[in-house]
This record gives sequence, structure tokens and C-alpha cells, in this order.
Amino acid sequence: MKARIILCCFLLLFVNQGLTATSFNVFQTYIVQIPGVGDIGGSTMLTVRTFVSLLAIFFVSGFYKRVSLRVGSTLAMLFTATGFFIYAFANSLGMLCLGSVFTGIGYGFGSMVVITMIIGNWFRGHLGTMVGIAGMGTGVASMVMPVVVAAVIEASSLSAAFMLEGILACVLACVVVALLRSKPEDVGMSIQTESDTYAQRRGRKVVMGTTTIGTHDKRLMLICIFLLGAVCIVGNSYFSVLLTSSGISLGIAALFTAIMGLALTLSKLVTGWVFDLIGTKHGSMVFFALFFVGLMLCYLVSRAGSVDALFAALFLGAGIAVGNTGVSIFALELSSPSQRLKLIRDFQVSFAFGGFVFTMLPGVLANYTGSYGITYLLFAAAVVVCLAIVLHVYKR
Repeated sequence: MKARIILCCFLLLFVNQGLTATSFNVFQTYIVQIPGVGDIGGSTMLTVRTFVSLLAIFFVSGFYKRVSLRVGSTLAMLFTATGFFIYAFANSLGMLCLGSVFTGIGYGFGSMVVITMIIGNWFRGHLGTMVGIAGMGTGVASMVMPVVVAAVIEASSLSAAFMLEGILACVLACVVVALLRSKPEDVGMSIQTESDTYAQRRGRKVVMGTTTIGTHDKRLMLICIFLLGAVCIVGNSYFSVLLTSSGISLGIAALFTAIMGLALTLSKLVTGWVFDLIGTKHGSMVFFALFFVGLMLCYLVSRAGSVDALFAALFLGAGIAVGNTGVSIFALELSSPSQRLKLIRDFQVSFAFGGFVFTMLPGVLANYTGSYGITYLLFAAAVVVCLAIVLHVYKR
């Protein structure tokens, strides 16, 4: 049964985050060529989706107080499907933005907040590994769907590719509603795992929290996750631009970007496994260190060209995973059952808001300094601050 639960979590992220965000950039080349859309219109529809998803995440706790995790997850996937169906018939910027409203709702109501809650309900041991496996859904989407979409567009049309993704989202929604249950009690089960007390005593497992962190520590963690969201979301989005602006050809930049995506996908699983093995505090030290090295290598790429680009891609992808897997683990460990949904919501809002606020930063700094590298240098400093906050809060 638990394998089915993790499969559903994987599919939720594949659809609601993978199709709408991490693999969506393949559509941008074609969208900007639509009459009346252009580059500004293409950016506008992405901004609409990002803003709506941020609003949806803010209201997600109220949403899931009214509907079960199973029903809400399915509805989120259907919102995403509806958005892609609207894209398929869109012939104007307004229609594209309307589609982005629906995909933004699907993203907000059906991604990491609900995944974290489902895993929290079903698992007590190996939480990090379970979060990591589910998180791989976005990475698989980013590797598989661009190839499929490009082939469909070349063989048929842009509308056909959008329609395909809408149908895929509907089919996978049917799978989720058939297999997913909100909690073990819904099927007459109870969670039977190794003792949480034993795991805590050994200090080697991610365990569910029993009390919620105080107001001061929560504020510190929100600052940490706000910065982490900026570094993960913006650092990922501008990596290809960093490479091409550093004199690396488009083909090589695309290859290194794909390598970064592969490293990110694998690292989501490895991050959860390492957190389970050595604990969240020590695991954070490992992956924040990898993240710092990756960001510093990105800065060096901006100054020296392709010499460090391969290692920058590998280390950056490995480090970004701490923002995806780590934030969910922080929320599960630092909250009591009664406050868990609220804390998960607050952490995800902070993460998304950080990415939203700093989206324009690399372009602005590049305009003044002539390089995207300075952004990655500042992000490296932010990662140090994030690690210091995490260690401080966990020590307390």
C-alpha cells in the first residue's frame, strides 16, 4: 500500500510541478512565435502562473481543511489538465494567461505542500527517502517531456502537444484517485515502523516532530527558506543563460543544463537517503557544502568560461535538491501534528516567494556588471547564511 502512496506522490509532482514548470520551457520557443504574444507575452504568462501558484500555496491549508488530501490532489491535477486544454485552444495572450491561472492553481494545491502532508500521514521512518523519491517526479518530467513535446510539435502542432499533456494529466489523475488514500485509517491500517524514540536516541533518522518550533526560530527558518527559494529557483532558471553569456555555445550549454537536471533528479533521492542515514543536521551540512561549491564554480565559469562548467552543473544540481527535499523534511521535523499543515504551508510560501522576488535580480545585476556571475557569488553567501540558520535552529 505504501508503494502505491509514493507512486501517487511521484505522479502528483510529475503533473502539477513537472508539466507546468520544470519541463514547460520547451514550449516557450514556440509560444513567443504566436502572433500577438512575443517575448514579453511569453514572460507574462509565466509570471501569471508563478503569481497564481504563490497565492494558491498561501490558501492551501484552508483548502485542505475542507477537502481530503485524496480529493484535493485529484482536483489539483484536473486544474492542471484544464490549463493545458485552454493552452491547446489559445490564440491570444489572454487565453494563454487564463491557462496559466489554472496551471498555477494546480501547482499551488497539488505540489510539495500536499506531498509533504501525505508522506507525513503514511510514514514515520525513512521520511527523507520517501520525500526524495516523490521529488524525483519533477526531474523525470524535465528529462522525458521536452523530448516528447518537441517530437509532437514537429509531427503535428503546438496545440496537439498541449492537448497531449492535458490528456496525460487527466489519465494520471484517474490513477491517483484510484490508488491514493489520505491516511492509513481510511483503509483500516495503522503505521507500524521502527520506534521514533529509538531513531531519535540514535540520532540517525529523520523523524516526525512532536512539538512546533517557537516563534523566534520559525522566523529564522522562514528567512532561511526565503533565501533558499531565491537561490534554488533563480539559480536553476538562469544557469543556461550564465553559460551562454560566458562564451559557451548553445549546444554545449544545453548539454550542461541537461547534466544539471540529471544531477538534480538523482540528488533528490540521495539527499533524502543521506538525511535518513546521518540525520538532518549533518545531512544539511553535506548538501549545503555541495551547493556552495556549485555556486562558486558558477561564478568562476562567468570569469573563465567552460573550464569549470561541467563540475558547476554537477555540484549545482546536487545542491539545489536540498531546497526541494530539505524544506519538506524541515517542516515535518519541526512541527507538531496539529500545526503541521500550517508550517508546511508557511515554508512553501516562503520558498516560492523568495523565487518570485528575486526573479529579476540576475538580469539587473548583469546589466550593471556585465556578468551573471555576481548573482551566483551572492547566492553562495546566502547559502552560508541558510546553513548557519538551520544548524542554529536544530541545535536549539
